[in-house]
Amino acid sequence: MISKKTHLTKISLTDSQKLTEISRQTFYDAFGPPVNSEENIQNYLNEKLTLDQITKELQHSNSFFYFAMMDDVIKGYLKLNIGDAQTESMHANSLEIERIYVVNKYQGKKIGQLMVDASIRIAKDKNVDYIWLGVWDQNPKAIKFYQRNGFKTFDNHKFILGTEIQTDIIMKLEIQ
Repeated sequence: MISKKTHLTKISLTDSQKLTEISRQTFYDAFGPPVNSEENIQNYLNEKLTLDQITKELQHSNSFFYFAMMDDVIKGYLKLNIGDAQTESMHANSLEIERIYVVNKYQGKKIGQLMVDASIRIAKDKNVDYIWLGVWDQNPKAIKFYQRNGFKTFDNHKFILGTEIQTDIIMKLEIQ
């Protein structure tokens, strides 16, 4: 029997429903109760991760989405932004990892690493100066993961989740 590996596949507009479902599921699993209130999570899901919103994001020419797949199973997804799609005004020649999520039962299986490695390859192909991302300051596991991959903290910004203002650490990785 041949062992199949998880791979990334580009997401198209026809995948908007699947992307919405996985986006909502992974965000809730990562940030839902008990770390945030049910009300704040539901507000966020109903404002930012709706089918209409995801469809608009998929249509943006400077945003790129990928599913992490094995067989026909979605194990996670990745959203990258360049140019005017970036959520913060950064250096013009940078790439943002806006979302990198792995379904809970597949965490610890190197899927996040697969997505970071792909992001680095894409950044090199696009000849950007650096990759940047925001990570919640209350998520030490993710912070350590990005640090292991060479990302360094250089700033922070506020992230509004319902009625709560949280702080994201901004990290970047210089591309050689």
